[in-house]
Amino acid sequence: MNTLIKQYINKITINNINDFAIKNNINLNEKELNILYDVIKQRYEEVLYQDDSVIKSYLKEHLTSENYDKVIKLYNEYRKKFGDYLL
Repeated sequence: MNTLIKQYINKITINNINDFAIKNNINLNEKELNILYDVIKQRYEEVLYQDDSVIKSYLKEHLTSENYDKVIKLYNEYRKKFGDYLL
């Protein structure tokens, strides 16, 4: 499963992230978009397979409180829906 996820992550663009955010009523500024892009591209294994509290704290510091709440809510929804596939 990790190979499949890695291949998908490698194909993600900053525009993909922005489009997904807009689709989910999250309006990111350029800085926030770059932060999420970096987390997704460079730290996805930490998010998926380790304690995600470090990433959440990082995002809380670097996103507006409104966008942080929306991103974490969306993350939790997808984590609940697809988390069992990551084991």
